[in-house]
Amino acid sequence: MKVVIADASCLILFTNIQRLDVLEKLFSVLWITDEVKDEYGLPIPSFISVHEPIYSGRRQALMLLLDRGEASSIALAAENPGCQIIIDEKKGRRIALALGLEVIGTLGVLIEASSIGFFEADSSLLEKLDQSGFRLSPELKKKLYRDS
Repeated sequence: MKVVIADASCLILFTNIQRLDVLEKLFSVLWITDEVKDEYGLPIPSFISVHEPIYSGRRQALMLLLDRGEASSIALAAENPGCQIIIDEKKGRRIALALGLEVIGTLGVLIEASSIGFFEADSSLLEKLDQSGFRLSPELKKKLYRDS
């Protein structure tokens, strides 16, 4: 089973569009850190478990560059070879990729879930995304539709 580590932005978006169930269907193992749990601010569903990086030095170093949730998520992913990390912030993605981590963004998760039929990428989904503050360019909207 592949471990997937999520940053708070992904959890918040799927909560805002009322489709947190998609994450459970898509990923059999979803981990977050205490910092992400705090940033999310809502009760954590049972399919998500909280884990912490073992080595605090990496997390501390990353916190000089990133917010606490992103730093802890990347530190945890770096300690778990073969995992995937869901992270949206550009700087965090660049750092995760530089560390050799497998990175996907929330948009990638949406496209993957839509392409395998977990929900339909229609105008109501796009409206919910807009209402939740998640902005998509016209090109990305077309891609989301095309891959569904």
